[in-house]
Amino acid sequence: MTSERREDKPLDWAADPYMSPVDAVMWRGDADRRLRSTIGMLELYDCPPDWDRLVAAHDWGTRMAPRFRQRVIESPLQTGTPSWAVDPDFDLHYHLRRIRLGGDNSFTELLRTCEQLAMTPLDPARPPWEGYLIEGLPDGKAAYFVKAHHALTDGLGAIIGLAQLHSTSRDPIPGKPQPPVPEAIEPSSLDVLRRQLGEEVRRVPALAGMALDGALALTSPKKALAKVLRYGRSVPRVAGLISPPGSPLLAGRSVSWRFAAFEVPFESLKAAATATRASINDVYLGGLIGGLRRYHQRLDVMVEAIPVAIPISVRSDDDRASGNRIAVGRLAGPIGIDDPFERVLTIREQVRAARAEPAVDVFNTAGPVLAWLPGQVLAQFSGATAMNDLQASNVPGIPWETYVAGAKVERMFPFGPLPGCAIMATMITHNSVACLGVNFDAAAVTHPELFAECLIEGFDEVIDLAEDDSLPRMIQLT
Repeated sequence: MTSERREDKPLDWAADPYMSPVDAVMWRGDADRRLRSTIGMLELYDCPPDWDRLVAAHDWGTRMAPRFRQRVIESPLQTGTPSWAVDPDFDLHYHLRRIRLGGDNSFTELLRTCEQLAMTPLDPARPPWEGYLIEGLPDGKAAYFVKAHHALTDGLGAIIGLAQLHSTSRDPIPGKPQPPVPEAIEPSSLDVLRRQLGEEVRRVPALAGMALDGALALTSPKKALAKVLRYGRSVPRVAGLISPPGSPLLAGRSVSWRFAAFEVPFESLKAAATATRASINDVYLGGLIGGLRRYHQRLDVMVEAIPVAIPISVRSDDDRASGNRIAVGRLAGPIGIDDPFERVLTIREQVRAARAEPAVDVFNTAGPVLAWLPGQVLAQFSGATAMNDLQASNVPGIPWETYVAGAKVERMFPFGPLPGCAIMATMITHNSVACLGVNFDAAAVTHPELFAECLIEGFDEVIDLAEDDSLPRMIQLT
């Protein structure tokens, strides 16, 4: 080991030996093909990476983050929280692939290829991820598409992992840590069941503590009752039980995913946020909902509001980057509001209220119970996500230049899954550019070209609030 090398141990990125209850619910949701939780990331490179270096980088990355060498081990009943275990048959040759575009080599063809890759189910008997180097793009450029199961991590966790595994130099960096290949110790399904039962036994003191807290609350019954009532009134709002009805224009559902990619300079969104005294996330949602308003207008179908869901990160500084640390916020997307300024402010107030809901973390609280339900039973709860017309995420990106095997990463477009909703929009800021990846159900959005045009107009509306004609606008990559 050289004096420059850091300690040869893996990242503390995914050290939990078993899933959290929320991860388990996502994993078992795959029992319904409409609820598959495959997340994707499309990176655009300024040149093709060196293949041998790319293979070596993946080998190194799977040693630095051993979760990518681990597969899921279920109990005999396929309930409770599954375990993660190093796959004794891990084969990088299976997970990392190299393909070339064979049509017009356009960005549209690239997206169509990524759609097909994302819709192809992951093998549950292997570590749940696959990476594809895609060559044949114009101007000698290349792309990389990685797909993984959402049970691995949430959006913020994925960015934390990429930031640690991507290079800061086009050239090889000497002295990197070189952890050994993790030892394959695979538990049996009965081992998993014994561990699950042990967890339930250990949960008893916590339940007893809750009972004691309840007894102590009797010393101040009015305060305790008020707290319970606030929580009880909050649960239906968080669960989406009192959300507005879905738009008839977006009512179709299928298992067919379609991708669209847009980019807008971050400075434009920031200027609009400053002008409205709102957050960048509020402006982002205002652009999306404004675009959907225009889409409805152009097709002569108008509603006052649509059901919208946003993730609320409950990740703390002490949490590992693996797994999902998110709650759900519910909005009544105000597509009936014509004035973009009023629309952004309405969204701002709704987001604040959603974050302050007493029951905002109810799904994480109920997770230990839900994790014991079989996948087919969990599928019956799909209405909580299927009722959403739009789910939208905004994830901070990597604020410095990154490289992969000699290629510079020019853009990063995220594509979230469609857990029964009509549209999933995800934005990541990369190199001062907001990269927006939109995944929509082909049966819900039946006029995709018009939809893309209206989204651009919706973002133009909110950028115009900054009253600066020099600000660059959103463009669609085609």
